[in-house]
Amino acid sequence: MILLVSHDDDDHLAPVRSELDRIGSEAVVVDTSRIPAEIAMSAGHSPSGDSWQLRLPDRRIDLAECGSGWWRRALPNGRAPEIVDPDESSWALNETYEAMTGFWEALPITWVSPPRAIETSMMKTWQLPTARSVGLDVPATLVTSDPDDAREFIDRVGLGRVICKAFSATLDHWRETRMVGAPEYALLDAVALAPVIFQEFVPAEVDLRVTVVGEEVFAAAIHSQELPYTLDFRLFLDAPGGVRMTPTTLPDDVVEGLLRLLKRAGLRYGAIDLRRTPDGRHVFLEVNPAGQWLFVEEVTGQPITAAMARLLTDLDET
Repeated sequence: MILLVSHDDDDHLAPVRSELDRIGSEAVVVDTSRIPAEIAMSAGHSPSGDSWQLRLPDRRIDLAECGSGWWRRALPNGRAPEIVDPDESSWALNETYEAMTGFWEALPITWVSPPRAIETSMMKTWQLPTARSVGLDVPATLVTSDPDDAREFIDRVGLGRVICKAFSATLDHWRETRMVGAPEYALLDAVALAPVIFQEFVPAEVDLRVTVVGEEVFAAAIHSQELPYTLDFRLFLDAPGGVRMTPTTLPDDVVEGLLRLLKRAGLRYGAIDLRRTPDGRHVFLEVNPAGQWLFVEEVTGQPITAAMARLLTDLDET
């Protein structure tokens, strides 16, 4: 049995479940936001061994029966509605967090990918030095909350040759990648309020989304330079006509570097952004250890969903 940690609003969950059903693999979904109100946990430990149980509203799961798991979209644990006092509720929430963090990490399951590996490798300040250490080309970057350091970096690289971006971009707090011009330079004192990523601008022939599933590598060229705003293709994914994407290939040394990066991170999956420059360099930008692939698969036809279902099934059987 394959454990899928996600929730109903995850648009990648249904396609993977459908593909698992098609190839005859049993899967169970756990929505972590329903713990502890609707899902109860039990972990038993004794000299003779361990037991791992989850009681869902409709069934009890013995997690010893799960050989593999997909840590896809874990939501924060929920609060017990019976506890009305805010302080008591916060205490209970932390108790759940402490219990469940160790629970997931200790499970005898082969994860795609381990929760702690995902948490660490999501950090941009971990990714870039690690990518460089495995032989990948990375851009000059400064992550800082010091306005003076930000000004010094921009002055050195050159105004109009530096982009700035946020660590995360959500529907509620969207931050597109932007070029630092005179208006942005004038606002650099605001860097003291929260760290910002400053990076040398890397000219692009195309942007690249490379999806790695186990040892399978799917590379897609995103023709971002055809768009009205060439710095961030994400702005146009839902626009009429969308974004043109085509399957492509990568040099062997780049593929080997990406596989080394994921191995160093302890990941079995990664959605990686690169830029191919007009002179043929392949510059690493970031890796999302639980990133999306459907927007690429729907345009290019690359069978990434099938590869994920196959990986989970293969790991479940080993």
